[in-house]
Amino acid sequence: MSQNSYSSQRKCGCGCGLVVKTLILSATSNPGRRFFRCPRPDFFSCGYWEWEDLAFPKVAYLRNLESSLKDVKMEMDNSKIEMENLKIEMENLKIVVEILKIKASHLSETIATL
Repeated sequence: MSQNSYSSQRKCGCGCGLVVKTLILSATSNPGRRFFRCPRPDFFSCGYWEWEDLAFPKVAYLRNLESSLKDVKMEMDNSKIEMENLKIEMENLKIVVEILKIKASHLSETIATL
């Protein structure tokens, strides 16, 4: 889960009895959404984790949709570029096949004259 460096502390504690940290998610799945977690490193953490807001905020939901739309558009653009590259490669391979046919024909003629 990605998170940025923003951090504040919440008065309630986690299973370790420590004051929990508030962090902001920077992953594309829920960008900008705040959550609480145990302040200890993962290996020593009690595993406490919860969203700061009970309902997914509309703004975050719209950001999520916008981010998803951008991802899909980028994927489509990349697919179009890949398809054009494959078309060029296919044309180049057709030329190679024709050259190999000509060479095979010349070799056959050379062998026939021996």
